[in-house]
Amino acid sequence: MFTTTHARKPRTFFAALGITAVAIGVLPLASPASTAKAAAAAAKPAPVKHAANKAAATKKPVGYHPKNGLAPADEYFGRLQMSVLGVRNKVKDLGLDADIHPEHDKAILGNALWVEDAMRDWAKKYPFDRWLPRYAYALEQMYERIPGDDAHKRAVKQVSYLTAYFPQTVYGKVGRAKLAIGIPVPDPSATPAIDTDLERLALLDGKVTPTLPPAPTPSPTPTPVATSTPTPVSTPAPDPAATTPAPGATTKP
Repeated sequence: MFTTTHARKPRTFFAALGITAVAIGVLPLASPASTAKAAAAAAKPAPVKHAANKAAATKKPVGYHPKNGLAPADEYFGRLQMSVLGVRNKVKDLGLDADIHPEHDKAILGNALWVEDAMRDWAKKYPFDRWLPRYAYALEQMYERIPGDDAHKRAVKQVSYLTAYFPQTVYGKVGRAKLAIGIPVPDPSATPAIDTDLERLALLDGKVTPTLPPAPTPSPTPTPVATSTPTPVSTPAPDPAATTPAPGATTKP
Protein backbone atom coordinates (compact mmCIF):
# COMPACT_ATOMS: atom_id res chain seq x y z
CA MET A 1 0.00 0.00 0.00
CA PHE A 2 2.82 2.39 0.79
CA THR A 3 4.56 1.52 -2.45
CA THR A 4 1.51 2.46 -4.55
CA THR A 5 1.10 5.87 -2.85
CA HIS A 6 4.71 6.90 -3.37
CA ALA A 7 4.58 5.81 -6.99
CA ARG A 8 1.59 8.00 -7.77
CA LYS A 9 3.16 11.26 -6.54
CA PRO A 10 5.89 11.44 -9.25
CA ARG A 11 3.35 10.65 -11.93
CA THR A 12 1.03 13.40 -10.68
CA PHE A 13 3.88 15.96 -10.61
CA PHE A 14 4.98 15.16 -14.15
CA ALA A 15 1.37 15.28 -15.39
CA ALA A 16 0.89 18.82 -13.93
CA LEU A 17 4.19 19.90 -15.43
CA GLY A 18 3.12 18.71 -18.84
CA ILE A 19 -0.21 20.51 -18.68
CA THR A 20 1.59 23.79 -17.79
CA ALA A 21 3.95 23.42 -20.72
CA VAL A 22 1.07 22.83 -23.12
CA ALA A 23 -0.75 25.92 -21.80
CA ILE A 24 2.34 28.08 -22.28
CA GLY A 25 2.76 26.86 -25.81
CA VAL A 26 -0.86 27.59 -26.69
CA LEU A 27 -0.68 31.27 -25.54
CA PRO A 28 0.30 33.71 -28.36
CA LEU A 29 3.60 35.52 -27.99
CA ALA A 30 3.60 39.33 -28.02
CA SER A 31 5.06 40.92 -31.16
CA PRO A 32 8.09 43.20 -30.91
CA ALA A 33 6.01 46.12 -32.23
CA SER A 34 3.43 45.83 -29.49
CA THR A 35 6.20 45.50 -26.92
CA ALA A 36 7.78 48.77 -28.17
CA LYS A 37 4.42 50.61 -28.08
CA ALA A 38 3.83 49.46 -24.52
CA ALA A 39 7.28 50.67 -23.46
CA ALA A 40 6.76 54.07 -25.15
CA ALA A 41 3.38 54.49 -23.47
CA ALA A 42 4.93 53.71 -20.11
CA ALA A 43 7.77 56.20 -20.65
CA LYS A 44 5.46 59.02 -21.81
CA PRO A 45 4.46 61.33 -18.91
CA ALA A 46 0.84 61.44 -18.00
CA PRO A 47 -0.98 64.58 -19.22
CA VAL A 48 -1.35 67.27 -16.57
CA LYS A 49 -4.93 68.16 -15.89
CA HIS A 50 -5.63 71.88 -15.94
CA ALA A 51 -9.20 71.60 -14.77
CA ALA A 52 -8.57 73.77 -11.73
CA ASN A 53 -6.81 76.45 -13.77
CA LYS A 54 -9.52 76.38 -16.40
CA ALA A 55 -12.21 76.76 -13.77
CA ALA A 56 -10.33 79.66 -12.22
CA ALA A 57 -9.98 81.36 -15.61
CA THR A 58 -13.66 80.99 -16.45
CA LYS A 59 -14.82 82.14 -13.00
CA LYS A 60 -16.54 85.48 -13.23
CA PRO A 61 -15.27 88.23 -10.92
CA VAL A 62 -17.58 89.24 -8.15
CA GLY A 63 -18.95 92.76 -8.67
CA TYR A 64 -18.78 95.49 -6.06
CA HIS A 65 -22.15 96.00 -4.42
CA PRO A 66 -22.27 98.65 -1.66
CA LYS A 67 -24.84 98.09 1.03
CA ASN A 68 -27.46 100.48 2.29
CA GLY A 69 -28.08 101.41 5.88
CA LEU A 70 -25.84 101.22 8.91
CA ALA A 71 -22.84 98.96 9.30
CA PRO A 72 -23.40 96.16 11.83
CA ALA A 73 -21.54 96.29 15.11
CA ASP A 74 -19.92 92.86 14.55
CA GLU A 75 -18.31 93.70 11.20
CA TYR A 76 -14.68 94.76 11.06
CA PHE A 77 -12.91 97.11 8.67
CA GLY A 78 -9.41 98.02 7.58
CA ARG A 79 -6.13 96.24 8.06
CA LEU A 80 -6.50 96.38 11.83
CA GLN A 81 -10.04 94.96 11.62
CA MET A 82 -11.67 97.72 13.64
CA SER A 83 -15.37 97.69 14.38
CA VAL A 84 -17.59 100.76 14.30
CA LEU A 85 -17.43 101.06 18.08
CA GLY A 86 -13.67 100.54 17.93
CA VAL A 87 -13.33 103.48 15.55
CA ARG A 88 -15.53 105.59 17.82
CA ASN A 89 -13.47 104.88 20.93
CA LYS A 90 -10.18 105.33 19.10
CA VAL A 91 -11.15 108.78 17.79
CA LYS A 92 -12.20 109.79 21.30
CA ASP A 93 -8.96 108.57 22.88
CA LEU A 94 -6.74 110.17 20.25
CA GLY A 95 -8.49 113.52 20.68
CA LEU A 96 -8.03 113.41 24.44
CA ASP A 97 -4.36 112.49 24.06
CA ALA A 98 -3.84 115.35 21.61
CA ASP A 99 -5.27 117.86 24.08
CA ILE A 100 -3.47 116.63 27.19
CA HIS A 101 -0.16 115.59 25.62
CA PRO A 102 0.62 117.81 22.64
CA GLU A 103 4.15 116.37 22.61
CA HIS A 104 2.65 113.08 21.37
CA ASP A 105 1.62 114.66 18.08
CA LYS A 106 3.68 112.33 15.84
CA ALA A 107 2.41 109.19 17.54
CA ILE A 108 -1.17 110.48 17.43
CA LEU A 109 -0.96 111.21 13.71
CA GLY A 110 0.56 107.78 13.11
CA ASN A 111 -2.24 105.99 14.97
CA ALA A 112 -4.85 108.13 13.23
CA LEU A 113 -3.74 106.65 9.89
CA TRP A 114 -5.13 103.28 10.95
CA VAL A 115 -8.41 104.92 11.88
CA GLU A 116 -8.61 106.55 8.45
CA ASP A 117 -7.84 103.19 6.82
CA ALA A 118 -10.73 101.55 8.68
CA MET A 119 -13.06 104.42 7.81
CA ARG A 120 -12.20 104.18 4.09
CA ASP A 121 -13.03 100.47 4.12
CA TRP A 122 -16.21 101.20 6.07
CA ALA A 123 -17.27 103.91 3.58
CA LYS A 124 -16.58 101.58 0.66
CA LYS A 125 -18.96 98.93 1.98
CA TYR A 126 -21.57 101.19 3.63
CA PRO A 127 -21.32 104.56 1.85
CA PHE A 128 -24.71 105.78 3.15
CA ASP A 129 -23.99 105.19 6.84
CA ARG A 130 -24.93 108.39 8.65
CA TRP A 131 -22.28 107.75 11.30
CA LEU A 132 -19.48 108.31 8.79
CA PRO A 133 -19.71 112.15 8.57
CA ARG A 134 -19.85 112.46 12.37
CA TYR A 135 -16.69 110.44 12.83
CA ALA A 136 -14.90 112.21 9.98
CA TYR A 137 -15.78 115.60 11.47
CA ALA A 138 -14.57 114.57 14.94
CA LEU A 139 -11.30 113.44 13.38
CA GLU A 140 -11.01 116.78 11.58
CA GLN A 141 -11.57 118.62 14.86
CA MET A 142 -8.68 116.71 16.38
CA TYR A 143 -6.40 117.60 13.46
CA GLU A 144 -7.25 121.28 13.88
CA ARG A 145 -5.90 121.29 17.43
CA ILE A 146 -2.52 119.71 16.56
CA PRO A 147 0.13 122.24 15.48
CA GLY A 148 2.16 121.64 12.35
CA ASP A 149 1.74 121.41 8.60
CA ASP A 150 1.07 117.66 8.59
CA ALA A 151 -1.95 117.97 10.90
CA HIS A 152 -3.22 120.97 8.95
CA LYS A 153 -3.09 119.02 5.68
CA ARG A 154 -5.01 116.21 7.34
CA ALA A 155 -7.69 118.67 8.47
CA VAL A 156 -8.04 120.06 4.95
CA LYS A 157 -8.33 116.52 3.59
CA GLN A 158 -11.10 115.62 6.02
CA VAL A 159 -13.03 118.81 5.24
CA SER A 160 -12.72 118.13 1.51
CA TYR A 161 -14.03 114.60 2.09
CA LEU A 162 -17.05 115.88 4.01
CA THR A 163 -17.96 118.49 1.40
CA ALA A 164 -17.58 116.02 -1.48
CA TYR A 165 -19.44 112.98 -0.09
CA PHE A 166 -21.85 114.51 2.45
CA PRO A 167 -22.70 117.96 1.05
CA GLN A 168 -26.28 118.03 2.35
CA THR A 169 -25.42 117.24 5.95
CA VAL A 170 -24.59 119.86 8.55
CA TYR A 171 -21.02 118.56 8.56
CA GLY A 172 -20.69 119.22 4.84
CA LYS A 173 -22.10 122.72 5.23
CA VAL A 174 -19.70 123.50 8.07
CA GLY A 175 -16.89 122.16 5.93
CA ARG A 176 -17.75 124.49 3.07
CA ALA A 177 -17.79 127.44 5.46
CA LYS A 178 -14.38 126.46 6.81
CA LEU A 179 -12.94 126.21 3.32
CA ALA A 180 -14.32 129.67 2.53
CA ILE A 181 -12.80 131.42 5.55
CA GLY A 182 -9.75 129.16 5.88
CA ILE A 183 -9.18 126.31 8.32
CA PRO A 184 -7.57 127.76 11.45
CA VAL A 185 -4.01 126.88 12.39
CA PRO A 186 -3.44 126.46 16.15
CA ASP A 187 -0.95 128.53 18.05
CA PRO A 188 1.63 126.24 19.67
CA SER A 189 2.06 128.64 22.60
CA ALA A 190 -1.66 128.77 23.38
CA THR A 191 -3.25 126.44 25.95
CA PRO A 192 -5.81 124.23 24.15
CA ALA A 193 -9.32 123.79 25.45
CA ILE A 194 -9.75 120.25 26.78
CA ASP A 195 -13.11 118.55 26.18
CA THR A 196 -14.43 115.88 28.49
CA ASP A 197 -15.17 112.34 27.37
CA LEU A 198 -18.89 113.06 27.44
CA GLU A 199 -18.44 116.07 25.17
CA ARG A 200 -16.40 114.04 22.71
CA LEU A 201 -18.89 111.18 22.69
CA ALA A 202 -21.77 113.62 22.24
CA LEU A 203 -20.12 114.92 19.07
CA LEU A 204 -19.43 111.39 17.81
CA ASP A 205 -22.94 110.17 18.58
CA GLY A 206 -24.62 113.15 16.92
CA LYS A 207 -26.12 114.51 20.13
CA VAL A 208 -24.30 117.78 19.56
CA THR A 209 -24.18 119.18 16.05
CA PRO A 210 -21.51 121.66 15.01
CA THR A 211 -22.45 125.23 14.30
CA LEU A 212 -21.41 127.26 11.32
CA PRO A 213 -18.33 129.36 11.93
CA PRO A 214 -18.86 133.12 11.86
CA ALA A 215 -18.57 134.75 8.49
CA PRO A 216 -15.40 136.71 7.98
CA THR A 217 -15.75 140.40 8.69
CA PRO A 218 -14.83 142.37 5.61
CA SER A 219 -12.02 144.82 6.19
CA PRO A 220 -13.07 148.46 5.74
CA THR A 221 -12.01 150.02 2.48
CA PRO A 222 -9.74 153.02 3.10
CA THR A 223 -11.27 156.33 2.02
CA PRO A 224 -9.04 158.15 -0.46
CA VAL A 225 -7.71 161.49 0.86
CA ALA A 226 -8.66 164.43 -1.36
CA THR A 227 -5.66 166.47 -2.41
CA SER A 228 -6.03 170.11 -3.53
CA THR A 229 -4.56 170.94 -6.92
CA PRO A 230 -2.88 174.37 -7.02
CA THR A 231 -4.61 176.82 -9.36
CA PRO A 232 -2.20 178.13 -11.99
CA VAL A 233 -1.59 181.92 -11.73
CA SER A 234 -2.20 183.70 -15.01
CA THR A 235 0.17 186.51 -15.98
CA PRO A 236 -1.66 189.45 -17.54
CA ALA A 237 -0.66 190.28 -21.06
CA PRO A 238 1.15 193.64 -21.54
CA ASP A 239 -0.96 196.58 -22.73
CA PRO A 240 0.17 197.51 -26.23
CA ALA A 241 -1.03 201.10 -25.67
CA ALA A 242 1.40 201.49 -22.82
CA THR A 243 4.39 200.35 -24.81
CA THR A 244 3.62 202.12 -28.10
CA PRO A 245 4.63 205.85 -28.15
CA ALA A 246 1.99 208.38 -29.00
CA PRO A 247 2.22 210.21 -32.30
CA GLY A 248 4.46 213.29 -32.17
CA ALA A 249 6.23 212.22 -29.03
CA THR A 250 9.98 212.16 -29.08
CA THR A 251 12.01 209.47 -27.57
CA LYS A 252 15.30 210.12 -26.00
CA PRO A 253 18.21 208.42 -27.50
